[in-house]
Amino acid sequence: CEAVSPSPPSHSRCHRQRSLSSIFGSDGAAIKELASSTMTSSLADEYAIRTQSDRSNELRWDFIPINNFAEKQNNAGVGTLALKALESCGHHIAQQERDTMITHSLQCEWSKSSANVWSINVDRTTKETDDDNDFPRELDCVLSRIMVQYALSKITTTNPDSEEETKKGDDEILLHVTLPLPEGLGCQQISLSHENYDDYVRHLFTPLNSEYAQMELVDMVNNNGDVLGSLPRPYVHTFNILHRGIGMIVTNKSIFDTNSSNSGGKSSTPDVYVHQRTSTKRVFPSLYDMFVGGVSASGEDATWTAAREVAEELGLKRALRVLEQGGDNNSLDNPLSNELFQCTICTSYNRCVVSMFAYTCDTSSETIQWQEEEVAWGGWVPYDVVEVAGKLSIDRLKEKEVWPGTGEDDNEDERVTNDESEAKMKDLKSKYNIDEQQEQPWESWDFVPDGLLVWVAWLKWVEGNADIL
Repeated sequence: CEAVSPSPPSHSRCHRQRSLSSIFGSDGAAIKELASSTMTSSLADEYAIRTQSDRSNELRWDFIPINNFAEKQNNAGVGTLALKALESCGHHIAQQERDTMITHSLQCEWSKSSANVWSINVDRTTKETDDDNDFPRELDCVLSRIMVQYALSKITTTNPDSEEETKKGDDEILLHVTLPLPEGLGCQQISLSHENYDDYVRHLFTPLNSEYAQMELVDMVNNNGDVLGSLPRPYVHTFNILHRGIGMIVTNKSIFDTNSSNSGGKSSTPDVYVHQRTSTKRVFPSLYDMFVGGVSASGEDATWTAAREVAEELGLKRALRVLEQGGDNNSLDNPLSNELFQCTICTSYNRCVVSMFAYTCDTSSETIQWQEEEVAWGGWVPYDVVEVAGKLSIDRLKEKEVWPGTGEDDNEDERVTNDESEAKMKDLKSKYNIDEQQEQPWESWDFVPDGLLVWVAWLKWVEGNADIL
């Protein structure tokens, strides 16, 4: 797990009816911020992607198999390997070595055909030594449509004539787009002046899957968390594409409250709301989580995502009401913190740049309500207990070298635990007067792997902030 510094929000909350001018206008938002970046990286399927724009009218994406970085990481796990590839792909590889690792490329070029007509072309190239059929054709089709969005951002933001033409109500900017289809190449014609941005994106993806094209749109991002473009959410899961999301710790007292006892113990720390997933969940049934989490919709500010997710998952709606009434994170009555930090998590099924928040629940006026089909149990747990329970869960993962919830470690007698952590947990049970015959012993809790990765980043962030907890 990789923690990075938070950056100011750059996404509009109004993601469902965004106009093209709001996306690419002079105020800047979403994809426009990418225009100043010449080389970045991202992740999709089994590939690290090196994105580069050397000229004002072209963009090139080079694909390097993530397994090419295995030797450099000494048989690291799939998540660590993907993070290493993400970090190295655009920055730390000598050009000659990088060129030998590239197995596939997409090249996007755009040019002005007439006063109000532009042509955008995306071509695919594969090394002669490689089987062209090895690279997923559908992935080509999906990512080429992300590149077209970048081309549109450049056309609209770096060509004054195009900006003026787009603003005119009686003039259309027409795009003739040639890009991969499931069979061969295809051409789409798109009018800019009569479509809002989401409609334009859906139009791009309709030839691939008309049902997907009408589903929720989310943002593909690069290694800096900058938006590359929007796509229907099912593709993010199908190809494990790097995207945006949030994580949130919910406590019954502010994590910033430093006016507590200086006894040296953890008695002054808040309780954390921990919940257990139902046994009927398709992914990680019966596992625990110390965070609320969710994926940001395309163009949705991370703060709005956080407020929406905690309202949906736990019924805590104070933050959402504050934002809907025009307030922000600095409002005195807002229980939601500013963005604390970002971290990038990678697993075999999820790659996400996570914006982290904290929510302070006023237990005297708020009641947590969760959906019974989603949550089997939930309760307030002392922070120091979560610390030890999380470490024990991580230790079991490391020792077993498997993700929990797969049926490979169901035998309680074979569970491997850390002696020191177990001793700490025994002391905590005594401290909090917990019966040793606890029905669901804290020390046996297995947490969702994604949450554990964020937890590692959280602990690093807390360690670097002396006034926290």
